[in-house]
Amino acid sequence: MKLIQKPRTLTEEAFEILQDAIINNKLQFNVLYSATELGQMLGGVSRTPVREAAQMLEKIGIVTIEKNKGIRIMPTTFATMIESFQIRLMLEVPLIRRATEVRTPQDIEQLEQIFEQFKQKATSGDTTGTLKADRDYHLALLQIVGNQKAIDIISNTRNQVLIAGSATIPHSRSCLETFEDHLELHQAFIAGDADQAANLMKSHIMNTATLLIHQESAQRQNWTNSDPSAHLNWI
Repeated sequence: MKLIQKPRTLTEEAFEILQDAIINNKLQFNVLYSATELGQMLGGVSRTPVREAAQMLEKIGIVTIEKNKGIRIMPTTFATMIESFQIRLMLEVPLIRRATEVRTPQDIEQLEQIFEQFKQKATSGDTTGTLKADRDYHLALLQIVGNQKAIDIISNTRNQVLIAGSATIPHSRSCLETFEDHLELHQAFIAGDADQAANLMKSHIMNTATLLIHQESAQRQNWTNSDPSAHLNWI
């Protein structure tokens, strides 16, 4: 039986639209935006839902609210980037192990469909579509376990990485290479090999962290172009 979907509030809609605008560089870092200004950008939304959405964004470290001044979008720092990948390792590795243990035939069928969509987007070279398909695939794996709190935390950390200003596609790897980096992980999940799935998820996250940190370190001041494994291998 399908559950009745709860209508989204104006605050929730404003939060999602603003977050998407930040990720896609439609709003600039370190610029003060008033709630009125952002409300106008959203099509005439009043200040209250914009302020409430900004408070939600501030809680996950995307903006700061400066009293009586406005809302400032903060660029992701090297430390925040490292912390984001640490959180993903702490949560996604045990969750993929559990998902592999408890998956049902229906879960496998659904994931196969999502993986095929991922393949199609990657094969066509659709950068935006591949990034979205990548995200959807990971979220589908996590939803098998059903820990919504963990899913929300991981979604926020992935967004913080995107807000750093770029993704590994197309700068450090192609759409197809990104898809192929999930092949063995997917095969381990389908085969029901929980330990292998967990090991491959760790390798996948470490690989993404290494590519992205080296990529961004070459372009940003005050970033350390060090081996990410020094910050991540202890997990």
